[in-house]
Amino acid sequence: KPDPVPDDVIARIVDAGTRAPSPGAAGAQTWRFLVVTDRAVMAQLGAIWRAARDELLQQIPGLYANEKQASSSQHLHDHFDEVPLLILGYGPEGMGSNTVVQALWSMCLAARAEGLGSTYTTLLTRVADQVDAVLGVPADSGVRLYAALPIGSPLGRWGVAPRQPANEVTFADRWGVPPTWEPPTPPATG
Repeated sequence: KPDPVPDDVIARIVDAGTRAPSPGAAGAQTWRFLVVTDRAVMAQLGAIWRAARDELLQQIPGLYANEKQASSSQHLHDHFDEVPLLILGYGPEGMGSNTVVQALWSMCLAARAEGLGSTYTTLLTRVADQVDAVLGVPADSGVRLYAALPIGSPLGRWGVAPRQPANEVTFADRWGVPPTWEPPTPPATG
């Protein structure tokens, strides 16, 4: 939904990201996050998003493995301008997988705890120069865009994603040995 995300919720989400694992000395986190809530900026990014996605789908027909994934991607394509919160993760060249990815993933989990949906996407990295121009990121900033998180209140029914039970994809002590524990019962969908 396009409902705004309150500032205190944004603060908790970003704070969760800054507490993610990060290599190096304490306080040496090299990530930078750009939080976008401005409707005009989101509309500019939406145009960039749509063009990048359309180009990608022309390059890789049948990219989406299933109908639900394709439908979700199409919804974001059609409604990107309405996303109430977009967090972009930047970091130095070569450090994204060591810092920015963990931070953004922690933000996804924090958003979920706040009752918000999110998706982790790297599509805008394909056109990072355009994104940086819209956002005013200097060319000599020493960082690059690694991923973005569109975040907002879910539409309609939203619940726990279907997944294999944890004990069916986990081994105990040695390969092939099933664990003795049972997975927790997933929360009810709603």
